[in-house]
Amino acid sequence: MAKRIVKQHELNFLKRELRFLEDSEILPAGKANEIDEIYEVQRLSFTKTLLYVGSILIGAGVLSFIASNWDEIGKTAKLLLIIALFVASNLAGFKMERNYPKTSKSLYYVGVLVFGAGIFLVEQMFHLGTNSQNAFLWWSLGILPLAWVLRDKWILLASSFFVLKYMLDGQYLEGINIPYWTLLWIAAIYLLNEKIGFSKVTGFVTGLLSLAFIGTVISFFVNRYDYTDFPYVYGLIYLALGVALVLSRGRIRDIYVVLGYLVHGAAALLLSFEDTWPIDWMYIPFSVIYVLYVLYLIKKGSLLSIIILCVMIFRFYLDLSFEFLPKSFVFIIGGFLLLGFGFYFEKQRKKGVSVHE
Repeated sequence: MAKRIVKQHELNFLKRELRFLEDSEILPAGKANEIDEIYEVQRLSFTKTLLYVGSILIGAGVLSFIASNWDEIGKTAKLLLIIALFVASNLAGFKMERNYPKTSKSLYYVGVLVFGAGIFLVEQMFHLGTNSQNAFLWWSLGILPLAWVLRDKWILLASSFFVLKYMLDGQYLEGINIPYWTLLWIAAIYLLNEKIGFSKVTGFVTGLLSLAFIGTVISFFVNRYDYTDFPYVYGLIYLALGVALVLSRGRIRDIYVVLGYLVHGAAALLLSFEDTWPIDWMYIPFSVIYVLYVLYLIKKGSLLSIIILCVMIFRFYLDLSFEFLPKSFVFIIGGFLLLGFGFYFEKQRKKGVSVHE
């Protein structure tokens, strides 16, 4: 029987559980080793690495050659060359898909690179004068069908990053417009990620995309009603979103819960500063209430909350110590604090592997 390929952390978890079942006499002695033999750790494929790096180098080399001779090629020849490279790489990938699947995939990646570069080159060639951010949006849209057909997580991840790059455009960050249409992209990437085999990295980026979209909506209304001097609006909304994600644990995937911790921790850090609030002293009661909430999460077994608590304590330590202590003492005491945090964190991990996240 062929061995089942798993990741190292998955195998470690399996071994711990098998030992527990064996110690509890649920499994007979020696059965754990027998089951363990069925699994094998996923290793980095040297062949895949060579092919993928080779595809990137080929794509970069071809595009570099075209760019260096761009002014000497006619517009019609330029367009035909881009189309020919795109069709040739995808056609070669399709022809080799059955017998040489790894090489085939690397050729598809060349096609993805050529497609993206072609968008930028055509825009430059015909002096379209559009925002370069739009090219990333169309690049993302163009490779989404390929990710679906190939069931390729890397192409889908690239597509999600391109949408994120598009949403970081100045007109959206400054609240001039809201990119409503990107909701379709976000939904498509989310559904594809679920369909082709969930990738935590793509799931995390999809979460960032959703948060970025919410940020563009907030910026639009903040800019419209001239609340630019009150960053607490952003902080409170993202704090609520982060807490909502954490409370949804068990109903959503763990990666979104982790994102929730990061979001409400970052939002709370912003809100812990005096200048964030319209009334100076409001950061004090907020910080106290938030620390109590974090202590509650720690009691529930959240290791991530320990990290957030350490960051909050260290933030207030730096804020206060720089005013009253010499710099040398600030660094020395700060170092001891970090060592203490690290020791406590490691102790909590060893204390309850089955209790903490």
